[in-house]
Amino acid sequence: MTVACATADMRMRPSRWDDGQARFYAETIESSDYVECVAPLLAPRWDDFLDVGAGSGALGGRLANAGSRWQAVEPQPAMQALLEQQRPLLATRGVTLALHPCTWQELPAPVSGGQLLAANLGATHHEAGEFFDAMTGRWQDAMHWVVAAQAGPSTFCLAGFLPPELHGADTRPAFERTLEQLGPTRAPDDIRLTDWHCRFVFADLDAAQTHFLDRLALAPDTARAVEVCRFVARRASLTAAGVDISCTKRSAVMTWRAR
Repeated sequence: MTVACATADMRMRPSRWDDGQARFYAETIESSDYVECVAPLLAPRWDDFLDVGAGSGALGGRLANAGSRWQAVEPQPAMQALLEQQRPLLATRGVTLALHPCTWQELPAPVSGGQLLAANLGATHHEAGEFFDAMTGRWQDAMHWVVAAQAGPSTFCLAGFLPPELHGADTRPAFERTLEQLGPTRAPDDIRLTDWHCRFVFADLDAAQTHFLDRLALAPDTARAVEVCRFVARRASLTAAGVDISCTKRSAVMTWRAR
């Protein structure tokens, strides 16, 4: 994981997510109302922006104005492929997509934008101070972070579907840790909150139960695994499309503006 980057044909450093996890996350965002709830807090649309950890581009694509320049930073290959799939439609709107297939630590110094977006990026609540300092000078008008803010787990997409005794994760809102790491001198100018519903439809009950056991790293024959499977069977919604799993999320949109 030591490659600097500038263009999409360079060798990629691997992401912590494998392709399957990345595609699952992208499909979950597509099935959820995340973009519809978060995008209005970032309006109006942008003409020039740097999107760090762009993912599949669901949010960035919504924010790109006609004729805009979209600098997308994304190290995960499956996510890069999803971003590339947007090029034909973006071209009809005159949007220029520049894909930087690297992590934020490897981003070349000249890359910047009028706006900077970092949505659901692990660095914003694990390395908030370091990330903030690294982004200094990379935006001109405003910087926006979208950080998990629900009073519940932020360990994986659907963790909040389970009760605390089964997911076993910290339920403190992630954005509180972000603010602590930033301290008063780097605090945002504005914080706005929005609720949304995280949702995924599994093919069948077995697929849903297997997903939770895999994400919790539970062997199927353990007592906790049995309880997880029972809970999923009781609480999942069976529909014509499959097994519908959802949970409530909250996002904090943190904004810094040019002085």
